[in-house]
Amino acid sequence: MSQLNGHNNNGHHSNGHLTNGNGKKSGVITATPESKQSPAPTNSSSGSTNNFPLFVAPEQGVVLRQSPTWSRGVIWTILTVTVASIAWAAIAPIEQVVQATGQLKPQGKVKEIQAPVNNGVVKDVLIKDGDRVEKGEVLVIFDTDASKAEFQSYKKIRQAIVQENEFYEKLMSEDVDPSQLEAAMNQLKLPKEVTTLARNRIALMTENQLFRYQLGETVANMKLNSEQLARLDAARKELGSRALAAKLEMAQLGKQLTQTQVQLADAKSQLINDRRVLEEIKTRNQDYLVQAKSSLDIEQKIYNQIAPLADEGALASYQINKQQQSVNDRIADITEKQGNGQIEYKKQLQQIETRLADIGRYQEEEKRLQAAIEQAREKYNNTQDITEKEVRDKMAENQKQIAAIDSQLTKNLVDNRNKISEYDSQISRAAQTLKYQVIKAPISGTVFDLQASPGYVPQAVSKPEPLLKIVPDDYFVAEVDVINKDIGFVRKGMKADIRIDSFPFSEYGDIKGKVSSVGSDALPPDEIHKYYRFPTEIKLDKQYLQIEDKKIRLQSGMSISANIKIRENRTVLSLFTEQFTRSVESLKQVN
Repeated sequence: MSQLNGHNNNGHHSNGHLTNGNGKKSGVITATPESKQSPAPTNSSSGSTNNFPLFVAPEQGVVLRQSPTWSRGVIWTILTVTVASIAWAAIAPIEQVVQATGQLKPQGKVKEIQAPVNNGVVKDVLIKDGDRVEKGEVLVIFDTDASKAEFQSYKKIRQAIVQENEFYEKLMSEDVDPSQLEAAMNQLKLPKEVTTLARNRIALMTENQLFRYQLGETVANMKLNSEQLARLDAARKELGSRALAAKLEMAQLGKQLTQTQVQLADAKSQLINDRRVLEEIKTRNQDYLVQAKSSLDIEQKIYNQIAPLADEGALASYQINKQQQSVNDRIADITEKQGNGQIEYKKQLQQIETRLADIGRYQEEEKRLQAAIEQAREKYNNTQDITEKEVRDKMAENQKQIAAIDSQLTKNLVDNRNKISEYDSQISRAAQTLKYQVIKAPISGTVFDLQASPGYVPQAVSKPEPLLKIVPDDYFVAEVDVINKDIGFVRKGMKADIRIDSFPFSEYGDIKGKVSSVGSDALPPDEIHKYYRFPTEIKLDKQYLQIEDKKIRLQSGMSISANIKIRENRTVLSLFTEQFTRSVESLKQVN
């Protein structure tokens, strides 16, 4: 600091320098030429040491005095602190984080324990919510009474079908006793049409055996009843009685012809109806295809119109994806409907073909019966000319009818074998259900959301409610939701600090982790979250909190808050520079 002064300390000067009483310089003096010629004025009181500044006359020089040491120290201290602060701010790191909240979830999926397929009744529950169970430990025991009854019912039905098949096989054999067949038929509960076929076959077989016996052939196990003996005796004694037999034959054939004609008329009526249904299916499929393709064209047109808007950023990507999904759904629906329509059309066409085959068979049967009736009429007119050839022809005719009956019986036999296979499968499943009436833990873990209790009956729905859930003994991960404005900074592999809400951070600290996955799309708002968010998963470095020597294990479902470190190399100085940059940008926007 500089000062002006008009005198020296003792009133003496030498060579332009101001000196004190000891002859030492007290400061640097810069003098003008006039000061060298004229002596400096002195104070009238020579002993005074006051340093009050005096008015300097124009002809006097300017005196500059050096600043005090303490003021220079303050200035240098301020400069040093300022430079050090700037240097520290330039190199001192400060982390920039994104905050997110969420829950701890097990890395493995929660195991849902479903009820057996038979929807039995829970007899006993050996665990409760929160219990830890080991793999293979018994959890729930079901009542086996209903399953056992179902198992026995399937076996009983299967046995009845097996006995029915055995009857069909005996019926179609050649060396069986008709009386045995009649007894077996009375024991079995056969359908009425099957009983009719069986009795017709027995009658035809018995008649053929009688014809062979009449021709003198040996018939094994032939036991004639009184009616057969009477017929045989009448055939041997009187040829005339054959006229009556021929008449009876004509009546039988006429009855069969009437039955066949009724069946033929019914088949033709059903054929007309089947063809009408086929045409309706064809028309319906064509109409639907036209409408579906029109809807697809509209959806595709909408997609083509909004696709450029999405590329320009005028439309959200999820909207274009939604429209694309609508187009795909239309295409899938058309494909599915076309396939179903083709299946329905082919099925109906096959029904028509089957009907045509039945009509052809009935027509052939009608012709055959008409021819047989005509032959019987001729036989009736020529009863005296009956020969061995006619008897054998009758046997052959009977054999054809037997073959037709055998064809139907064979079809029933095959159908029953298929039913046996189905019931074998049912019996196997029932046995498997009995085996799994005791439900064991498939994994080790903790019981959660226990629904089962003694007397509980699982509902028979497409997606049944699980009896209980088991949270696996697995590593926990932090599942958090990052809001829309922060997701652009979050990347896989970023470090994070996870704080458990149940344990204060100041006392228990936090857990380090790394981001292991980031959701590719935002989840829409719901009742809990009123904003769009991206699901993010953080892998924990450890599975416990530690305070002193005590480890506190984590639990599934704990609420957490996470600080994801998006910038770790940021400096304190950058805070001020960014603030300054934002201020400048705001000024530009105002201008």
